Amino acid sequence: MYCGHCGAVLTDGAKYCAVCGAKTGAQTPAGQPGESASRPNARRKQKCKAVDWLLLCVAAVLIFLGVGHLALAVAGSSVTAQVTGCERVLYLNNDDSTRNASRYKLEYQFSVDGQTYTGSVTRVFTGGSQLRQTLPVRYLPVWPHINAEDTDISPVGPVMLGTGVLLLVFGAGKRLGGRKKERPVERRE
Repeated sequence: MYCGHCGAVLTDGAKYCAVCGAKTGAQTPAGQPGESASRPNARRKQKCKAVDWLLLCVAAVLIFLGVGHLALAVAGSSVTAQVTGCERVLYLNNDDSTRNASRYKLEYQFSVDGQTYTGSVTRVFTGGSQLRQTLPVRYLPVWPHINAEDTDISPVGPVMLGTGVLLLVFGAGKRLGGRKKERPVERRE
């Protein structure tokens, strides 16, 4: 006889499987040891692992971006950047909320210790303020490639960081770290 849950060989008269601990009431025919139960279980476990790894990657990216935004707000240095380009950006959706003629993308550059760094900001500029020549920017002194418009520092960082941590703890972390470990079942003879 074979276990209907994991496909392991059962001893005669066993009430529980010695490998997985499942009751032996659901058994498979002797010619197909665990085929009907173990293959779907293996596929299900494989899908769960793929989802777990995807959640883990998304959580890591959110945490990284959130820490970057918080670092700009806390440890960032200010500099005045030169605007190098201005382009009107229209998002074509079915509603009027994103069709704003005042939405522009400004590209800018600034220098730190003789090195030139670039960035861009896309937002609604009211009253022709997109025509400015300079833009206040914050950057990380240890890595100036991470920069943003000084007025763009917002609660986005804590929200992304919190979402990433929650996703890690309750999503992927609960599945990856909190899976039930199969414990050996004592055999009574």
